[in-house]
Amino acid sequence: MMENYKHTTVLLDEAVNGLNIRPDGIYIDGTFGRGGHSRLILSQLGEEGRLLAIDRDPQA
Repeated sequence: MMENYKHTTVLLDEAVNGLNIRPDGIYIDGTFGRGGHSRLILSQLGEEGRLLAIDRDPQA
């Protein structure tokens, strides 16, 4: 059942834009899930930027 599940990230641009991402910043995605927010954050990071992505939910 989960293999057919498609998640649409809600307010993706608004949430990430609100972080005012700096290319050299350090960020944590504490609800990684399928990586929707992390993917956009990573696209705005430079070589010195860092992202730690974690999720407690094994089904996420």
